[in-house]
Amino acid sequence: MPSHKQQSVFQGDSFYVSCSSTSDSVSRLMWTGPEGQQITNYKGRIHVEDGRALNNGVDLVFDNITRKDRGKYSCSANVDGSEESLSFNLFVYKKIDFMDTPSVQYLKEDHSSELYCNVDGDPMPTVSWTVRGKKIAYGNKYTKGSSSSSLIVNNVTLEDGGDYQCNAVQLSDKISEMEDFKLAVKVHHKPMEDEDGMKQAYSYMTGKVNLTCGAKAEPEAEFTWMKDGQVIVNSDTAAIINDGHQSVLQLTVIDDEQFGDYECKAENDLGTAERVIVLEKGKKPPTPEFKVARADVNTLHLELTAAQDPVMPILAYRVQYKEAGIEWSHAPAVEFKNGDEYVINSLEDDTLYVLRAAARNAAGYSDFSDDAMKRTEKDTGKPHTSQAIGGSSYVSLNTFTFIVTLVAMAAHL
Repeated sequence: MPSHKQQSVFQGDSFYVSCSSTSDSVSRLMWTGPEGQQITNYKGRIHVEDGRALNNGVDLVFDNITRKDRGKYSCSANVDGSEESLSFNLFVYKKIDFMDTPSVQYLKEDHSSELYCNVDGDPMPTVSWTVRGKKIAYGNKYTKGSSSSSLIVNNVTLEDGGDYQCNAVQLSDKISEMEDFKLAVKVHHKPMEDEDGMKQAYSYMTGKVNLTCGAKAEPEAEFTWMKDGQVIVNSDTAAIINDGHQSVLQLTVIDDEQFGDYECKAENDLGTAERVIVLEKGKKPPTPEFKVARADVNTLHLELTAAQDPVMPILAYRVQYKEAGIEWSHAPAVEFKNGDEYVINSLEDDTLYVLRAAARNAAGYSDFSDDAMKRTEKDTGKPHTSQAIGGSSYVSLNTFTFIVTLVAMAAHL
């Protein structure tokens, strides 16, 4: 039997209670339930089994306990000719349950908004709140909500978003239980223009240019692009790509009328943000002069130059490279800032590569140069001084180090 006359468990738990005697003369050992019914089944959610402790005992087994199982259970038997009985009271409690509490909830900027923690249990839990790991104290900023378990956040700002936690505690003279529920809280707010966003761009006739407009908003904003009071839609010369808090207008310039002011509008139910981006006519950069100055096992060293314009200087070079026979559409590319060391690393040894280069200024890219061809050196297994990042050079260095180590070891023999 339980060591106490009361046994406290939670709904859904499973356990068993043993009833036995050390006497050699025991008969009619039996369990009865809260309504006086005899429990004799050897199968079922509540059943009896042969005693696990002593041969003359009987165990009462509970599987997946429910609230209706509460009550007084008694074990009786004839022991040494005398009727004996022991009993215990079974208390069944309901565990803390956060039911349908949403794990993502929203506050509204400049308003008072309520966060919900829908909690149930028996005994009924008490609730406290934490935000970003700190316990919330009720006052001007936080007040109790429409129920004892909800929280009102007053005068909501963007800083009120983040990780919240609803902490539920069950306390009684028989049990104590704690459970936490984490909430991701976001603040609904009007679109906020990116202060460092694009204000000016350049292109040239037949050139391509991306105008980028960013605005953070919750819920996400819908973007609209306009020029001269007309809404821009996808066409042969314009493509709009929206991605979260950003919209990109891709233009192919075929007419002087495409230069000028472009208005980007970001809008949700709470407000609107607008930005004007000026597309100015620039100069197409000249095609660069390009050659491969040196080839190593895993690297190609390049020389890149282009005529400089004082108004629109060369900013970078874009180099595509591929093995012979591969289409340019599948060729990787490397972007070098003007003045960098122009080296392509991690190439295969003894491989013929085809390369081409384009220059970039503020208005876009030049035409590609003529193709250049160069074969990388064959890896002979000897150490080399190249700064390449590649598997073959690494193996050679390891081999060289290994030989030096053997020589050093031999010197001590």
